[in-house]
Amino acid sequence: MNIRLIPSALRRSASHAVAIAMAAAMTCSMSGQAAGQTYSGQVSPGQMSSGQGFLPPGARIVPASAVETEATVASAGYTSGNRLAPGQLSQALQNSGSIAQVGHCSSCNVPSCNGSCGSYGNCNTGACGPGDGTAGYGNACGIPCDPYQYVIVEGLFLQRQGEGGFSLTRNQSMDEFQFEWAPRITFGSLPNCVNGYEFTWVGPFEFDRRLTVTEPAGNIDSLLFDGDNPVNGGANDFDGTFLDPFQNANVQSQFYNSEYWSAELNKTIVGWDVIRLLLGGKFIRIEEEYGLSSQTNTGSGSLTSSTENSYLGLQAGLDLLYPISRYAYTDLRARGGLYINFVDSDVRLVNGGTTILNARRDDDEIAGVFEFYGGFRYELGEMLSLTAGGEVWYITNAATAVDQISPAVTNALGTRVDIDEDLFYYGAVVGAELRF
Repeated sequence: MNIRLIPSALRRSASHAVAIAMAAAMTCSMSGQAAGQTYSGQVSPGQMSSGQGFLPPGARIVPASAVETEATVASAGYTSGNRLAPGQLSQALQNSGSIAQVGHCSSCNVPSCNGSCGSYGNCNTGACGPGDGTAGYGNACGIPCDPYQYVIVEGLFLQRQGEGGFSLTRNQSMDEFQFEWAPRITFGSLPNCVNGYEFTWVGPFEFDRRLTVTEPAGNIDSLLFDGDNPVNGGANDFDGTFLDPFQNANVQSQFYNSEYWSAELNKTIVGWDVIRLLLGGKFIRIEEEYGLSSQTNTGSGSLTSSTENSYLGLQAGLDLLYPISRYAYTDLRARGGLYINFVDSDVRLVNGGTTILNARRDDDEIAGVFEFYGGFRYELGEMLSLTAGGEVWYITNAATAVDQISPAVTNALGTRVDIDEDLFYYGAVVGAELRF
């Protein structure tokens, strides 16, 4: 036996044992860290090459200054309270060229967080973090924003189409309805940058047209005639002499008025300030009046008709903004709804101050209402935006005042409500939106 080799063999075995023990200790201490983790500002490349420090296989070393955080955007002046302010995402992208790091967005299934804890919530506890509104930030997944309210004031310059040229005076016709101005005012709130509510009032629009014909010789005739006269196939139930003041008249006057106003309340769902969904209820009121008065040398008469359309229903809507420059957008809006139209009608025939016919009826009908807007939006800053464009409304199954009148007058005049007219409103819109 070579006694001198025994100490050498013992030293080699001891060194192997120490190496194995150190490797086991490293394995235990590094458990829970994934391979490929990035280390920032902890170990220098020189330390790695010299064997100082221990990193798992595949680890990558980068300088701490290269890691972009939310503070990067804050230092660039795009924030309000060290968070991105509403509507500033596009400015941050255009000025910095990239989205600042705000953390990982994970779903917590917490209803009050809108299904997300955002960047600051705690999924273990179910807390929303600053996104719950306690720190003034929204619950939206991603970049938080400040809650805000808004007021939109618009001027609508619209014309009501339909009943063009209607007249009961022979050889005479009334002009079309003219374009009229009316306001549209919207009050809205977005308390968490995603879900909100808004109330909108429109009107009133007042469309009217008139016609007066004068002939001293008394040669003015109306289109009214006795529909029950046996000559016309009638049963002779109506006394045709009640229509005498409407023939050979010296003066005949007509008027036709139509009024519109509406109110609606909607729930809104907003995404990144460029898309908005609306769900809510709306009430529309359309009131119309028509009148014909006639004066002869021996008497006078009048025929009037009025209708009240009360639309009540549910609607859905979509608003889209598409950026075409840093501050300018195309603006598209659409609304559609299913309604019930509750109608009241009143038709009266008067001869010499005596009411000959007075028919009041009410009815209801299913109807649809559709609205479309296309235009442009320009932002003057974080708070103020200007809009301009064109708008069209289409309303089905309306009861107009003139549809309740027939030139063939009988005792049944006005006893049936006619609800089958489609109305069109179209024109220009200009407005401004203020956020605060």
